Amino acid sequence: MNRYVFFYISIGLLFIHLYSNAQNIIPDDSITYETFYDDPENINKLYLHIQPVYGELFMTNVNIGYGVEVDYFLKDKLDLNGSFRKTYGKKFDFIRDVAEKNSEALNNPKKFYFAEIGAAFHIIDREEASKAKFILYSETFHYQNKWESMIPKYIEAPAKLRRIYGIRFGGASYQSAIDVNRVIHRQENLPMDTLNGLSVYSNIVNHGFYIGGLLKLIKNVTINFDQIYQQVTNDLIFSTFLDILIFPFTTVDDIRYIPSPGFPERKLSGSIIDTSMLGVRAGINGKFNRDFSFGYTIEIGYRPGIKGQNFYALGKISFPLIGLMLEKPSDNTPN
Repeated sequence: MNRYVFFYISIGLLFIHLYSNAQNIIPDDSITYETFYDDPENINKLYLHIQPVYGELFMTNVNIGYGVEVDYFLKDKLDLNGSFRKTYGKKFDFIRDVAEKNSEALNNPKKFYFAEIGAAFHIIDREEASKAKFILYSETFHYQNKWESMIPKYIEAPAKLRRIYGIRFGGASYQSAIDVNRVIHRQENLPMDTLNGLSVYSNIVNHGFYIGGLLKLIKNVTINFDQIYQQVTNDLIFSTFLDILIFPFTTVDDIRYIPSPGFPERKLSGSIIDTSMLGVRAGINGKFNRDFSFGYTIEIGYRPGIKGQNFYALGKISFPLIGLMLEKPSDNTPN
């Protein structure tokens, strides 16, 4: 019964939220403004992402760390992207940390990293009429102590939308420590008695490539109000993507161990562990066309690797995100 009560309360709260948001839309004819700038073609060409934190729920190895990323727009033809991330240390590299404390194998657990480089060709790149939302803000709200307690109001105004459909492809590589005992419980073909109940860990190194599709939406518009409100800009660059992952170059380290005190070292081939070379991922990312701002990325999918331990969910925050034009901007481009 409690489940249904919770469900109906959630639905009710959702409708209240949507209704309250609808009340905050100001009719277009009640606010006067002029469009100062509206050009989604004229955006920064180079973006440098400093990522102070990412978090990944990866069934093979949960990890938290930092990274860097670079985006480059080659006119209206091509986007280039490269990224690298690693953990803060072994405390944030879960399986490596556990392995160093508990492993009875002779293998040294490897540090987690993930690297990627790729490109996206624009198949369709067009402008179309759309609308953009602008929050109404005035400095007087702060002077009157209103801003902290008020629900922001906004208007919708006409704006150009740049819509890009593209094809993505590139290469990726990662390495991670793995829990062999957990793999044994999932993969019934492994010799469970061979390890004599030892706590054993190994490593996986994986290289491959991806191919998929991209949808990118760009708005780059600024308006000025005739009233007390400040100039506002909507310059979001939002992308969504879907990729097929193909990682044919997989290596699982051989498991080196001593079965019992006084016995010689033995080796169990890493090839007995089943791996999968195919996967899929979907994600979104957003950033702003500014000299200094922030961005975000969310991914979910099945990453090629240890069979049965492929699911992952990833979130990355970029701050600061530095944008560079690399060419002389037009006269009325906002700084």
